[in-house]
Amino acid sequence: MEAHKDVSKYFDAAQIERLPLDLSAPRYEPSKPSSEARRIRYQRCRAATAIWNAADTRAGRLQALKNYQTENTLADASVVELMGPFLNKASNRLPLTEIEDALKKLGLHSEHNTVLSRFEKDKLDQEGYLNLGQLLNEEQLVQMRRRYDIAIVRDGNKPENIGTRGIGRLVDTVVGPINKEGLLDSIFLHPRLLAAVRHILGTHFKFIGSNYHCALPGYGHQGIHADFLWGVKGAPLVVNAVWLIDGFTLENGATRVVPGTHRSGVHPTGDLVRGKPRDLNESVEGEIKLTGAAGCCFVYNAHLWHGGTQNCTSKLRRAQHCFFGHSEIPSSTNVLQAIDKRVQSRMGQVGRAILDIR
Repeated sequence: MEAHKDVSKYFDAAQIERLPLDLSAPRYEPSKPSSEARRIRYQRCRAATAIWNAADTRAGRLQALKNYQTENTLADASVVELMGPFLNKASNRLPLTEIEDALKKLGLHSEHNTVLSRFEKDKLDQEGYLNLGQLLNEEQLVQMRRRYDIAIVRDGNKPENIGTRGIGRLVDTVVGPINKEGLLDSIFLHPRLLAAVRHILGTHFKFIGSNYHCALPGYGHQGIHADFLWGVKGAPLVVNAVWLIDGFTLENGATRVVPGTHRSGVHPTGDLVRGKPRDLNESVEGEIKLTGAAGCCFVYNAHLWHGGTQNCTSKLRRAQHCFFGHSEIPSSTNVLQAIDKRVQSRMGQVGRAILDIR
């Protein structure tokens, strides 16, 4: 297929030379894992899930991890290594009073704040996701698309940005030079988004990562997953937001979600289907696609099962992700290392509290 000029700019970053002839033929990247690899991942995920859900305090979970090591002759060392950073100490840099004060300034400290309606809060609780509406206007979108497209040509093939084949990607966008003058500030500071994050995580949360994600024609399928490493019952730990820089349709790679799965305490990697570890590339009963106009923001409890779908159109499907976590868990981004000095210098108290930096 002949590529539109905007699409061909992304080829180098997406590690392709041309588009597939058939854009709708199923295309799974990376290739399907073996049944043995799925079994190993399943066992690790189940072990970590059991350890985490054995208690609701760090001390209790540390004890459960120690019990796993001493009582299980086949204990997997990778489980211990995986869970250690989440259990050994709190990972917040600022005192928790900083985020509390920031939320007071925003009118979000009380759980009874009215930035979101009761219906919206209930939808987040029960279904796990919410369309916050069109929060970006057309002028912002035009500027963002131009900024992203230029950055992809310049930086998209750098090692830190190379990801799945067929995807144009940029990491650490909202704290990087691409946001030097504030074009992307809404991505992590919009009051409606922060209200949703506060509702899910409570008053102690922080920004933990961001990335720009563009599915090229014929690509974009993801296995079903959750944005945490194991299943979590009780208090959630992570929230994700996907900003629609282009509209999401049923055909262009919209995110699929399985409503309510955030309440199951089960991670899809640690789930069985007919007695075998789930094939994450397959569809899941009850899944739906999140469609909406450009400028909308979908926020979701990131323990919700979800994944990108294949872009079967001839155009790009641009999106910007922003990730938040409980204040005490490790960040996916080392903000102090990644942040551009110009971004850091113009941040006020609220922005610094959200970023968990001084």
